[in-house]
Amino acid sequence: MIKLSDVKVRPQYRAWVRHRLLVLEYAWAHGPAAAGRHYRISARTIRRWRKRWHRDGVEGLVPSYPRHRPRRVPAAAIELIRHARQELGYGASRTRLWLQRVHGIRLAMGTIQRVFRDLGLPRLRRTRKREPRQMKLFEKAEPGDSIQVDVKYVRIAGRWAFQHTALDDCTRFRVLRLYRRLHPGSSLAFLAELRQAFPFPLKRLQCDHGQEFSFAFVLGVEAAGSRHRHIRPRRPQQNGKVERSHRIDQEEFWGRQRF
Repeated sequence: MIKLSDVKVRPQYRAWVRHRLLVLEYAWAHGPAAAGRHYRISARTIRRWRKRWHRDGVEGLVPSYPRHRPRRVPAAAIELIRHARQELGYGASRTRLWLQRVHGIRLAMGTIQRVFRDLGLPRLRRTRKREPRQMKLFEKAEPGDSIQVDVKYVRIAGRWAFQHTALDDCTRFRVLRLYRRLHPGSSLAFLAELRQAFPFPLKRLQCDHGQEFSFAFVLGVEAAGSRHRHIRPRRPQQNGKVERSHRIDQEEFWGRQRF
């Protein structure tokens, strides 16, 4: 009978060695093919274990796994992960989405975190988030019931440019255009773009009291067959969806590029 002697075996491998001894004992009595069917192991593997046991004894049954297995993540993906952490300030979750959407690379979050550790990259500093005041949330039921319009200031080639944004409250369908001037004429041109870009009629547009949304813009909206609404002064929360989209634009695009 094959026994596990006092041979020094690392604790994490003792269960493996004991299992292999049981398989060899069964194969000794019934043959490798029967042992393979019984334990669902290929007969070729059992013969290899038997050869190693005859040559080296119990020590030959110890798994010979390499201490450091070769990394399966491509070097190009590792450099992208380094760039995402050091240059973009992304964590594992955002890095996974960025790799998948921008570069077409699929990696698990655990793999990305392990690459972070192997590269010696420090952990991201946790920022204490301010608890926002609970507001009454709303959402329109039909497309076009409320189009939120706002303007974001951006820098291009050292000069100011103005990103006009319109976002539908129901579908989150969004239209953006860049203009060199902040003027009611630019807003009217943007209104004409909206009527062509949106796949549904514009029932109501709402915006703040900026100079670009003057009375001429209000008349243009009404002439187009839509209603117009000004949000309350100093209440950007009423245009919260388009304001949030501007914040994402700043974090993901304007704040990380120079034009």
